[in-house]
Amino acid sequence: MLETEVVFEKDLETFYSEDIVLVEGLPGVGLVAKVAVSYLLTKLNPKRVCRLYSPYFPSVSFIRNGRLTFSFGDIYLVKSPKPMLLLYGNAQPMTSYGQYEFCEKVLDVAEKFGCKFVITLGGYGRDLISDKRMVFCSSTDKNVLEKWVGKIGALRYSGQIIGAAGLLITLASMRNMSGLSILVETNGLAPDFFGAMRALESLNKILDIDIRPRNLEELSSAYAFAEIEYERI
Repeated sequence: MLETEVVFEKDLETFYSEDIVLVEGLPGVGLVAKVAVSYLLTKLNPKRVCRLYSPYFPSVSFIRNGRLTFSFGDIYLVKSPKPMLLLYGNAQPMTSYGQYEFCEKVLDVAEKFGCKFVITLGGYGRDLISDKRMVFCSSTDKNVLEKWVGKIGALRYSGQIIGAAGLLITLASMRNMSGLSILVETNGLAPDFFGAMRALESLNKILDIDIRPRNLEELSSAYAFAEIEYERI
């Protein structure tokens, strides 16, 4: 059976912390997660840990100014202001098996660094969205859900979560990791910078950091930079 290839950086340093948090930023509804994590990448001096190539990624290549880039997922290490692993990429696996296999490989890497908490981000597509862009949370751990719903002013989510945003925290629970899914209302138009701003607000409260854009223009500029800087071969 084909499996995801994990290519670690040659000069990878040893780092372990049980306070480290995995934050997912893969493309999904409204590109909310990808835009939010791209902003963190531009502000936190990350070091790439590895690149993941999955045979279950879409059979498509991305081209910018004639330069071709394969579908990929990257994991970056951030040490300050809080230890984090940022999962960033330009694709998600297209099959159910591929999603499970890919997410397990991501969690294998997270475990090597001591990760005990996983946060996933995403968009919640709705026909009618509020001006404030409501935030919805879910978790496999009732205590985790109760703790953060109140602190970030979110609602409890009911429904389905497709892809890594739901699967990562479900599989993480089988490894004695806790997890929290954060979904932000979006009309589905991508990239949804309003939705990503709300995701970053919630993430700042959970991680107790202050890394947020001043306005939508700063966020959109950071996203454009990240697409060029971090999506190279």
